[in-house]
Amino acid sequence: MTRYSKPTTAVNKGNFIRHCPCSPQRLRCSYYTISPAIGCPFDCSYCFLNFYQKQRQIIIYSNTDEMFKELDIFLKEKKGTPIRMGTGEFMDSLALKEMDDINMQFYEVVNNNKELIFEFKTKSDRIDSFMQKEALNNIVLSWSLNPASIIEKQEHLTAPLEKRIQAASKVAKHGYSVALHLDPIFMEDDLLDEYLDLIDKALTSIPAQKIRWISMGGFRYTEELKLSMLERTGIVRNPLCSEFIKCSDGKYRYPRFRRTKYYDELGKRISKYAKIKTYMCMEDNTMWNRTCFGDKRVLSLLHT
Repeated sequence: MTRYSKPTTAVNKGNFIRHCPCSPQRLRCSYYTISPAIGCPFDCSYCFLNFYQKQRQIIIYSNTDEMFKELDIFLKEKKGTPIRMGTGEFMDSLALKEMDDINMQFYEVVNNNKELIFEFKTKSDRIDSFMQKEALNNIVLSWSLNPASIIEKQEHLTAPLEKRIQAASKVAKHGYSVALHLDPIFMEDDLLDEYLDLIDKALTSIPAQKIRWISMGGFRYTEELKLSMLERTGIVRNPLCSEFIKCSDGKYRYPRFRRTKYYDELGKRISKYAKIKTYMCMEDNTMWNRTCFGDKRVLSLLHT
């Protein structure tokens, strides 16, 4: 049983393209989001949509013609500058069949704009529409990954870990670039080995040369998300039971020593397989300098 009914439509009265939100004093990755819809058929316990979207429904915007006009103007203004953009901020990019036609329109835009690196981010294994098309090097199909135990307890209705990795492997072998997002990472002492095993499973299945980037981000929350999670029922393992520190941006994060340990261990494990552009999401200079990610040039290299 899903938490949403069949998608409905509405007019988006605001801008479709935005800078990816980043907290103050954190290192930015200069990413843009574009949103043809809002809402998700999955039921992740930690999703900000649980409080952001008061009426829990999937809305596909009916004026996507205006979205593509906005995108065309944006790309002309940015001509000569590599752009990294994607859907997935307010929706899952691939989960809904109703989004397939719009995704194929994005495919054509990307095909005609080689400076645009476009990402479709998902927790599903729906890849058929892309497998039927010629792979474009500047399309990145990406998967958010967590250990199977976390998926079972926190990411309800999503595709199992094995199916996500299988889907990523298939599109990579078809010719697409792939990205992996370990975000949010639940940095409990007894979970580190599961995250290391997750990296092993992913990087032995997906051709490393096709992995465009890997992002990592520790579980973090605002007061609003905390209240939303505490109000929910059926959460077997409540991640809010751990120790969290309120940071300067108002978000609660694991203590620095715990984040340092996790990022360092996971980064070292990734480097055993290949040199893959790897970055931390919403972390500051201090955290970058503490870990094996000391070279911040990776943030600019993401656009190449």
